[in-house]
Amino acid sequence: MSRVKCFISEEIIWVVACVLFIAGISLPMFTFHKLIVFSDEFSLISAVVHLFREGEIFIFLILFIFSIAIPAVKLYLIVRLIKNKEPDKEKKALMVKRLAIIGKWSMADVFVISIIVSTIKLGVIASVSVHVGIIFFGLSVLLSMLLVQKQMAGYEFRAKAGAR
Repeated sequence: MSRVKCFISEEIIWVVACVLFIAGISLPMFTFHKLIVFSDEFSLISAVVHLFREGEIFIFLILFIFSIAIPAVKLYLIVRLIKNKEPDKEKKALMVKRLAIIGKWSMADVFVISIIVSTIKLGVIASVSVHVGIIFFGLSVLLSMLLVQKQMAGYEFRAKAGAR
């Protein structure tokens, strides 16, 4: 059984994922409409800054960690693995293990944003319109998940003995 070769290099996929991530967090994701007259347009970055300024530290931290910090760290680890010609297999395995741990949270960022949209959509007085930023953000998450899977190929991680 032969494998289908991917003609797009991992480096190009990584660059596209980074561009989509930056565009996704910078471009408008939502417009909140309140009472038909008022509306606010938010990108992910502007929403995080707004939450911080309003003193909503817990929500700010959740949104920042899961939607900005974790995806950025994941992209950083991916590029280190793509560019790394590490002869030391233990160091490379450690990097892949770190990526596997972060990869478990790869859809948490999209989940957090979907919770925000669904809670606002439930309101009778308010509604939300979705913009291109969320599409770019979602595509960057999908591409980074693809790259994580490619980097983890050939590695198997098991729980330590005695850990259940």
